[in-house]
Amino acid sequence: MKVVTTKSFFESDLDYMKSRLNSDVEFIIPESFDEETILRYAPQANVFLGAYFTESILDVAKNLKFIQVPWTGVDALNFDLIKKFDIVVCNSHSNSHVVAEHAVALLMDATKKISYHDALMRKGNWNRPGLNENDISPFSKTILNSKIGIVGFGSIGKDIYNMMKGFKCSFKAFNRNAKPTIDAENISFHAISEIYKELSDLDFVFISIPLTDDTKGIINKKFLGAMNKNGILINISRGDVMEEADLFAALDTKDIAFAAIDTWFNYPNKNNPIVFPSLKFPFHELSNLILSPHRAGFIDSGFPHLDDAIENLNRLADNKDLINIVSSKKGY
Repeated sequence: MKVVTTKSFFESDLDYMKSRLNSDVEFIIPESFDEETILRYAPQANVFLGAYFTESILDVAKNLKFIQVPWTGVDALNFDLIKKFDIVVCNSHSNSHVVAEHAVALLMDATKKISYHDALMRKGNWNRPGLNENDISPFSKTILNSKIGIVGFGSIGKDIYNMMKGFKCSFKAFNRNAKPTIDAENISFHAISEIYKELSDLDFVFISIPLTDDTKGIINKKFLGAMNKNGILINISRGDVMEEADLFAALDTKDIAFAAIDTWFNYPNKNNPIVFPSLKFPFHELSNLILSPHRAGFIDSGFPHLDDAIENLNRLADNKDLINIVSSKKGY
């Protein structure tokens, strides 16, 4: 089996994959990851590992069985080409547990205001009532017996639920439809279209939906205005599920109490490594916001994001059905 990588991988990533494959796999690593270079290797490929492809590349990839995206988000894929070539694309959900851990950590930080108080204490300010109070209350929130909403109850949403249920919370899960996906007494299921009438009842709202045409900008003025004014928003989805201006306004005017965000509107690159998370609004100046630099999947000496890719390579070698096939109709 010949696997052509269409993005850069660390040597440790490749070593990890090779050590867990059940059959001989030749990883072909192009000198660069532009169309011209990948075109030279595409005819040999049984699998593309990565999310990059073009019409010209797919046109010559006559031996291609599927494209394996080694992460969850597929919003950048060209679904028109996927439909045209009727090519199978799979993503990975094996990273869901560590992403859920990060989401829960953001909630803990937001409810207990750990980062906020850390920043003040580094200036000698203890934020004590009647002594040196600030614009954010010094008091934390309790999580026990709270009401939690999880928007997007896929792999990550389920892991968030499993981690949080020990706090004796009640849950409302929101998906494309209201079909229950687990059987438990402390959770109810709702269609996303019903969300606006449910938001005011929730203390904390996790956003873990895929970015599609339907979900782009769903966290908007209407959504934020329907939230509990003491509510906390946690987003580990994509930045574009949020309307930038509406989110900033809701936090700036404290229409919602707090937010913790891991995915943003503006990202660094090699030419511009130091950037703020928005080009339009000073989110970094807000005291009721925890800034996380798209870090949920970064694990020291761990490779969980690759496990589903390994599983699919082994399945192809064993003539078994692939997992996590992306729907070109749904966009995820």
